[in-house]
Amino acid sequence: MGVCLIGQMASGFSEVQLLAAATWVQWIIQPSSWSIILQVALGLGFVIFVHELGHFLVAKACGVKCEKFFLGFDVGGLKLLSFTWGETEYGIGCLPLGGYVKMLGQDDNPAAAAKEAERARALLASGDLPPEPVDGPHQAWDPRSYPAQSVPKRMAIISAGVIMNVIFAVLMASWAFRLGVKELTCEVSSVRPGGAAWRAGLQTGDVITAIGNIPNPIFSDLQKGVTLGNVAEGIEFTIHRQTDDSTRTLRLYPDTDLGVPTVGVTSPFSLSLPKDLPKDLDGDLAKGLQGSAGRAQPSFVAGDTIRLINGVAVQSYAELIAVLSEQGDATVKLTVDRLPTTGKPGNKNQQAQPPETITIEIPPQKMRSTGLCMTAMPIKAVQADAPAARAGMRAGDRLLAIEGKALGDPLTIDQRLRDRIGKKVMLTLVRSADKTDGDKSLEEGQGSETLEVEVEPRAVSWIEESRWPSSPVAISTLGVAIGVDAIVAEVAAGSPAAAAGILPGERVVRVRFDDPDQKENGPKKAAAQNGLEISSKSPSWPYIVSVMQQVPEGTKMQLEVEAADGVQREVELLPVDSQVQFVVDRGLVFEPVYKVVRADSFLAALKQGSRKAYEDLSLVYRFLQKLTSNQISPRLLGGPIEIAKQAGKSAEEGFGRLLLFLTMLSANLAVVNFLPIPVLDGGHMVFLVYEWVRGKPPSEGVVVVLSYLGLALILTLMLFVFGLDLGLIPRR
Repeated sequence: MGVCLIGQMASGFSEVQLLAAATWVQWIIQPSSWSIILQVALGLGFVIFVHELGHFLVAKACGVKCEKFFLGFDVGGLKLLSFTWGETEYGIGCLPLGGYVKMLGQDDNPAAAAKEAERARALLASGDLPPEPVDGPHQAWDPRSYPAQSVPKRMAIISAGVIMNVIFAVLMASWAFRLGVKELTCEVSSVRPGGAAWRAGLQTGDVITAIGNIPNPIFSDLQKGVTLGNVAEGIEFTIHRQTDDSTRTLRLYPDTDLGVPTVGVTSPFSLSLPKDLPKDLDGDLAKGLQGSAGRAQPSFVAGDTIRLINGVAVQSYAELIAVLSEQGDATVKLTVDRLPTTGKPGNKNQQAQPPETITIEIPPQKMRSTGLCMTAMPIKAVQADAPAARAGMRAGDRLLAIEGKALGDPLTIDQRLRDRIGKKVMLTLVRSADKTDGDKSLEEGQGSETLEVEVEPRAVSWIEESRWPSSPVAISTLGVAIGVDAIVAEVAAGSPAAAAGILPGERVVRVRFDDPDQKENGPKKAAAQNGLEISSKSPSWPYIVSVMQQVPEGTKMQLEVEAADGVQREVELLPVDSQVQFVVDRGLVFEPVYKVVRADSFLAALKQGSRKAYEDLSLVYRFLQKLTSNQISPRLLGGPIEIAKQAGKSAEEGFGRLLLFLTMLSANLAVVNFLPIPVLDGGHMVFLVYEWVRGKPPSEGVVVVLSYLGLALILTLMLFVFGLDLGLIPRR
């Protein structure tokens, strides 16, 4: 009964979509994935089964004849299997989008309901009445039919599916917490330049100890709290900074430029390399690491844990980054603990033996450069209590010069200012007098003033890199974030860009990366050829430069450039190493930081499970409220394909995580199915309330019209979420 349509907080088929599809197919055919697929299939099927079981059991208790009990829909009679037991046919339909219980005299299809009503009227006219007379508005119905039941009984039958889903959610969550669930801690590994967390001054290593009235949050609390919080009034955060053991309370105002409220922080990192580090085609683990980490001697092994850097103990990712920031141009020595293995490096058959101590040298990683100096845009944001804020700089100002010299490449400003830390620096900038149209005034040279401010750059020991699409570049020493347009301001002499003939004034409109190690017709090759378009809604130039540091060595760039007259041409260049800029993290990748949430008794687990189920139920209502008030984009919805993907990811993280996903899914199903939309359980309940109040059911014509409208709405929504899942509709 009803439709299972679940919302998730998650331009044709491009090569990128084809690559993703190929990756999923490759994952599915691996035998190691089959247990996960089985868990997901059973889990999703069980959520629907529980919902329909609620309808079925209460209907039986009310004496109603149930003709069918199906998981999936047997459209056109097509089904995977079926059998009859007693008076009910049980089966699995060919269309796995929900399930239904078919009761005598009841059908979600309004046309079928009307046909059944005609049959009842024919019985009444012929005098062939049921053996027991039935009082009420449907005298010709069989006594065991659904419509022949009293309104309270029909209400109980309709609401039983939702009630069962709520009970199921509580039990699944309780089971998960009794087993123990790995949760990401609420520490910050990096912040998005110009984002809400960046503006408030959050740094690598900060720990979020409270979000609103939620103490000791986990990372999922952060995601939910921000997504569904009050964007206009801001969200209160309590932050503990480990470097100086200080605690402060801030109010963050989430950004909405990505289609969903965000504060711009990434999840925490430990000091251990992942146990499933990528390998190259020959199975070489070290070559799977990019940057200078892949050239370390001796090579890293999956699961290595860093203990010392240059002989000094480090306890956290923030401490490691602080040292790497200071030693950017020098080789560093890392002392790691390595667990013994019985086979090749990286296998998971580890012995219960003390770890080995290994010293590994990592050379500095020079940033790759093209020689392109792009155009600096006005300051997008100023960080709270930073040197720029204290000097009176503000968003909308445009930097023109440093110590009387031209600004130069905006991506190297921070590196140049690091040599002036602790000294006064004179900045020349232009400020628009028209605050409502600063950019336009600056471009036209109207309503603006030139001024000079004196700033003292600060030392920086954290990461503020432009790893997000459309992200500005952070000048961390000043505490400002500026946009960088893809219009060429200068071309360095003797650089790859100069050799390619790129001229000042030209605009880069598309970038493609050509990895020579990929097969000519492979899916990754196709994805690379799709390219990254540069526009106001697509990746910015700082993001392109960030990607350039991560691609394999020897990767060429294909640039589409556009001249002032609109003529476009394509050029190829091979980035070279910069002599003054270095990558801080050197290509190292780390495991996230988890903590295990486990109840120590059955009652404690039940209490935590009930709270989790309540949170998920309220979360769906708040999400729908934000959706209908246009505070959240409908492109965040997900259909059956996205649900299956998320379920698979949860299963990979452990059985407890899968149970929590099913909790959320069951709560989702309960809420969505009880929305007051005809053909859903909530729509049936509305008709029953009307019948209870008026003493007679709504007219057949009204029910049919409203039911078709509800069906059209559901089908439209299903097509929309399928379009999102398949990439036919872009998520932004």
